[in-house]
Amino acid sequence: MDLKFRFDDPQYVHITNPEQAAQAVAELEKHDMLGVDIEGTGLDPYVDKLLLVQVGTAEKSYIFDAQRMSLFGLEPLIALLENPKIIKLMHNGKFDYGFIKLQVGAKVANIYDTMLAEGILTAGIKHLQSLAALSEQYLETRLNKSVRKSFEELKYQITEDQLKYSALDTLVLFPIFDQQFKRLKEENLVNIAKLEFAVTVVVAEMELKGIYIDVDMWRKIIDELRKKRVGFALQFQDAIRPLYEATQVDLFGVNSEVINMNSQPQLMDLFNNKLGVIVPSTGDEILVGVDHPVAKILRDYRAYEKLISAFGESLLAKVNKKTGRLHPDFMQLGTATGRFACANPNLQQIPRNSEEAPFRKCFKPAAGYKLVVTDYSSMEMRILASLSKDKMLVDTIKNGYDIHSRTASLMWGLEYSADFKKKYPEQRQAAKIINFGLVYGMGPGGLARQIGKSMDEARELMDVYFRSYPDIKKWLNRAGDDAVRRGWSVTPAGRKRWYHMPETTDPDYKRKISQIQREAKNHPIQGTNADVTKYALVFMQDRLKKEGVDGFVTHTVHDEVVCEVREDQAEDWAKIQVEEMVRAGELIIKDVPIASEPFVGDVWEH
Repeated sequence: MDLKFRFDDPQYVHITNPEQAAQAVAELEKHDMLGVDIEGTGLDPYVDKLLLVQVGTAEKSYIFDAQRMSLFGLEPLIALLENPKIIKLMHNGKFDYGFIKLQVGAKVANIYDTMLAEGILTAGIKHLQSLAALSEQYLETRLNKSVRKSFEELKYQITEDQLKYSALDTLVLFPIFDQQFKRLKEENLVNIAKLEFAVTVVVAEMELKGIYIDVDMWRKIIDELRKKRVGFALQFQDAIRPLYEATQVDLFGVNSEVINMNSQPQLMDLFNNKLGVIVPSTGDEILVGVDHPVAKILRDYRAYEKLISAFGESLLAKVNKKTGRLHPDFMQLGTATGRFACANPNLQQIPRNSEEAPFRKCFKPAAGYKLVVTDYSSMEMRILASLSKDKMLVDTIKNGYDIHSRTASLMWGLEYSADFKKKYPEQRQAAKIINFGLVYGMGPGGLARQIGKSMDEARELMDVYFRSYPDIKKWLNRAGDDAVRRGWSVTPAGRKRWYHMPETTDPDYKRKISQIQREAKNHPIQGTNADVTKYALVFMQDRLKKEGVDGFVTHTVHDEVVCEVREDQAEDWAKIQVEEMVRAGELIIKDVPIASEPFVGDVWEH
């Protein structure tokens, strides 16, 4: 490949004073595209130190040294980074954005993110997306990332090796962009890429803002869960004690444990030899079908153990010492369908509030602010109605009927009424499982397990369901078949997902094709939900700025968005937040109305 720079001797200008900075910016602002990168001592922009900001052209990198001069408030650099007419090539841009905003004072505008672009181009296919991996793939040269570690331990001035390393991080972005953008156009993915790049700024701001958690309340919940876990542990030991010939007593006369509840061999011996309950393992998927009180006690114990281990002190350890808030890592392309994933901590795993584990009540706004929470009502069913054009489902939604109650009434020949849920809870629950299960490609086996019926009964229920909604079945079959024929599926907005197609000689061919068909039925639905939510995030960010609202988007979970807004503005903003949710939905969903209800309060979930 013909490159405009040399890997062994990249051109760079080391900028150590404001005069040099002004000269560099005067040169850089002549270009309509720049590469941007930073080097720091760590990953936390609140705690770690910004060392370098690199802004480069295709031939040369200009390296602003934060060790030798103050970059915060440096107006020429800020104006350059915030210039909306200049494209900023970045890799994992939200990371650099955070450091630059806090330690330079600039909000980087007009970002093209090579990491996100690669994720869009390879959705569904496992593929390394680091800058080193992309450099090797597109430029056939691997970047030497061993130098990166030296920045974390920097005690003296920047070395020449570090400057060359930093320069390359902007220079390689240009040839990667050239090839990526060509592919984005060929695959009709430019608009999806633009959406993701716009969302990058929202996500970066979301991560910087974080969310407050009431640590004392959280610990009280965990303490109560520990007490219940101990109670079930004692019940378990007492229940099995008679099965063993001798048990030990400690110095205080208390019976010691008969067996270790976390030991798989001991549990297998208990169930298979002592209780006479033959099981292949003691996993929850097995024990759920075992009708024995000891199995139930063990499952209850494990449920509390799981809550404590997932949501105990390990989560509180992630509270930022400087801000006193959690700053999760939101991954825009966390799944092949385009949905977000979340880590450090994973807010998607925080369970819905229950009486004994009201974790979401611990997430609160700062003093003088409110949380405004909106999500979409039955969004995936609305998307399914729009995609399938099924007249019965479309009419159900347009008439404002409860979708699951109407489905149950059709399947069991029952009269629909406003109080159907009270009259026929079992039928409605089964209909709900089928409605949502179809969205995830569930078959008769999965349905049978979930509703406690035989395989034949589950098949019959699915047949009745599809007789009620015939166009849904046609659309699902078409979506699966199209993916197998083309090797990819697509959302109405244009987001693609690719599939590894097996060879016809593969002994596992049928199973793999069935898996592709299931994923292809789900992707247009879940992917559209992701598209709509991302448009809503961008619209909200724009409206917050336009309306002069003292507020921020703090987090998103699936199709739910949470904002933290000044108390006297919260109610008015709630109407706008719903308005933007609906506007985003109506961009893509045309056949049925979009619905979203706001909640304004002092906790994440009321």
